[in-house]
Amino acid sequence: MSVGVQGMPVEGGARTGGVGMELRMLRLPSEMVAATELVAGVWQVDVERAHVNPGLLTALAHAGNYVAGGFLGDELMAVCVGFFHPPFDRALHSHLAGVRLDAIGQGWGHAIKSHQRAWCLERGVTRVTWTYDPLVARNAYFNLHKLGCTIDSYLLDFYGDLGDGVNGGQRSDRALVVWDLERPVGPRPAAATGVDTPPAVLWADDEQPVLDLDRAHDLQFCRIDIPSDIEKMRRVAPDLAARWRVALGHALGGLLAEGWSVSDFDRRGHYTLTRSS
Repeated sequence: MSVGVQGMPVEGGARTGGVGMELRMLRLPSEMVAATELVAGVWQVDVERAHVNPGLLTALAHAGNYVAGGFLGDELMAVCVGFFHPPFDRALHSHLAGVRLDAIGQGWGHAIKSHQRAWCLERGVTRVTWTYDPLVARNAYFNLHKLGCTIDSYLLDFYGDLGDGVNGGQRSDRALVVWDLERPVGPRPAAATGVDTPPAVLWADDEQPVLDLDRAHDLQFCRIDIPSDIEKMRRVAPDLAARWRVALGHALGGLLAEGWSVSDFDRRGHYTLTRSS
């Protein structure tokens, strides 16, 4: 997927990536209704319980914040919503991004983040933050490896009980990522670990999480493994998924608090961490 939307007229709309993809800011009441319905579908709740509503989206857009959508013809396929935070002229918090369930894997996520990057840079914004569930491997890979974001902190039960069809019944732990728009898009240079795969401090044994943080004491690099499909695990084995949540909180949250940093997320399903010098 092309990231070459910088400099294109994003106010009126910009085409990027796949044939027929159009990314543009949302302004019409009908677009805000469609965006709310899409968000409700992604998070599997009735539209009245969606994380946004048409009035809120209208107010955010009117105040100059980022409310954008990805279209295929007249069909809304993706939504992204962000608002400015201190320093208000340089930083945006991207509150949510969602892709219609039947369009996942078609490049919409990359396209809308490319549009967001272009929109921000045209306004002198150089820092975008957002939260994601660090147990969702595809999101970790996209945020850390494909976009080149860094993890700032681990936020324990950040949103409380969300009660939607995706997050209901579990702790809403989140990783806060920072996207530095002044560096090139894409993976950061890999840290020289000296081995193909560093030793693990969290790994799976017959799908069960095994945690051993003592291993990290004498290491410069380590890894944290997570399930390949936590969303399926939540459906078929919710108690097991909950144990992974607790274990990851100890592993990733604990090491970040000790000054370790996440250098990458490997497609094979693990975080690589580097001890601060």
